[in-house]
Amino acid sequence: METIVNGYFDEIELWDTAYFGNPIITDNTIIIPTRNITLYEGHPLNHTGNRMLLPEGKLCFSGVRRSERDIAEYIGDPKSGKGFKPAYKIIDGLFTKVDRPVTNFWIEGISENPSAWITWEIESVSFCLKIPEITENPVVDRTAKTKTINLFA
Repeated sequence: METIVNGYFDEIELWDTAYFGNPIITDNTIIIPTRNITLYEGHPLNHTGNRMLLPEGKLCFSGVRRSERDIAEYIGDPKSGKGFKPAYKIIDGLFTKVDRPVTNFWIEGISENPSAWITWEIESVSFCLKIPEITENPVVDRTAKTKTINLFA
């Protein structure tokens, strides 16, 4: 069973910590498996009083009108500091017409395959975060600036 939180996109941080898996694109929906999602204090899943790191989740966009990714693949290991190959753009799908108002969502982080820095713009009607079932007693790392919480059974 998953926990689903609709909205609250502005209460998550991706660019500094996130690793994106390959997106699942069907009809007007994009699901992005993501590791290391930072939740700000205002997110309804975060009751720590500090930023909190989710180990995994899925970024889900429904009613997608447009999806465009700028990809800059790393030269060698991302931590090597060797830089990037020339960047390229991916324009996803032929989405069916969306008659409702859309929101512009910007995502930045590391793509796992290919190993690359990704800047992603998605125009969609809605956003939700899906995470595996939450345990009743999360474990909090109280020594870090960002709290890492094990929310999963």
